[in-house]
Amino acid sequence: TIAIHQPNFMPWGPFFEKMMRCDIFVLLYHCQFEKNNYQNRFFMDDHWYTMSVSKKTEMIIEKKYLNPFEDWQKITRKLPQYDYFLSRLTQDIDDQLWATNTRIIKRIADFLNIHTVIVNDYMTSLTGTDRLVDICKTYEADTYLSGPSGKEYLDISKFEKEGIQVKFHENKIKEPILKCLTVL
Repeated sequence: TIAIHQPNFMPWGPFFEKMMRCDIFVLLYHCQFEKNNYQNRFFMDDHWYTMSVSKKTEMIIEKKYLNPFEDWQKITRKLPQYDYFLSRLTQDIDDQLWATNTRIIKRIADFLNIHTVIVNDYMTSLTGTDRLVDICKTYEADTYLSGPSGKEYLDISKFEKEGIQVKFHENKIKEPILKCLTVL
């Protein structure tokens, strides 16, 4: 079973919940950075916590944090109740968005005792469902675990043609990951 996701910054609980339910978790770097999404910020307690990035259009793997250490310090100062976890992530911060986010994701997976294999995507001209199917075939997956929104955009017939079953993960956890970690 494989799941594929962009490397969000401080992903919410459902990100890791989906990771726990698969054998291989692919981080999608070779795709367009989405402005005003979750690759460089997270939302918690009615507030956005953001790492500033350049305004230019580029792929996630090329995106840089502009002031990573200053932005991280601002975030940690605003969330002192989570210092135990945030202080352990400080060593993971640098100017490369994809590298910072990947290290944070892997460290949080360790905190949660998740042993799913985490791999990187690869450059391809394929897009959309064709790209997801190709990734599944590359890692010999027989099942693709999609988030619930996949029902709106996936062409399931392309998976079926390749003998890959599509399952939709229904989120049970609805909390930011920092809140999830504090109850462990």
